[in-house]
Amino acid sequence: MLDSRKCLEIYEFCQSQYKKLEKKTGYYSPKHDKVVMELASKEFQMSEATINNAFDLAAQTLSKNNKSKSERIIRNKLIHGTF
Repeated sequence: MLDSRKCLEIYEFCQSQYKKLEKKTGYYSPKHDKVVMELASKEFQMSEATINNAFDLAAQTLSKNNKSKSERIIRNKLIHGTF
């Protein structure tokens, strides 16, 4: 089940994976997106599409708000199916 905390957890997991890949290759690249989404899909046992949607929702919300406000906004979007 996808909820606001899970979206933020997925986002944080993905960000940590991006940092690991950046350290290995020395460059953050969109080519890492597929790798990170696959890792998150396995970690959370969800489809890559669900992971991608959760990551995007959290990223968009966090870019404009603090974490506690973001959690509330994400929860409302999930409840109303607006993501």
